[in-house]
Amino acid sequence: MPFSDKSPIKPIEFHVIRLGDIAIATNPFELYIDYGIRIKARSQAVLTLLVQLSCQNNGYLPTEKAVKGGGYSADKYIIGPEGGQILVNETVKRINELW
Repeated sequence: MPFSDKSPIKPIEFHVIRLGDIAIATNPFELYIDYGIRIKARSQAVLTLLVQLSCQNNGYLPTEKAVKGGGYSADKYIIGPEGGQILVNETVKRINELW
């Protein structure tokens, strides 16, 4: 069962830096691989590296498919799949602003 703080919005800290043709993006989650694939596919960087569980530990960030299918720890999360898509969009936006 998902952990719930009853708040529709949970601010998080994440960072994006550029080193030459490389983008490094941090986030406070243990991401399901689909999110990393989405970020890397949309990034304009030659190489995009993701650093997880930085700044805080917000636990797993499951995809909608994982929650529906009961994948590994898909029932233990603070932020659900909707937040995962927001994280993908915001991370890609910040990366691509550097190019």
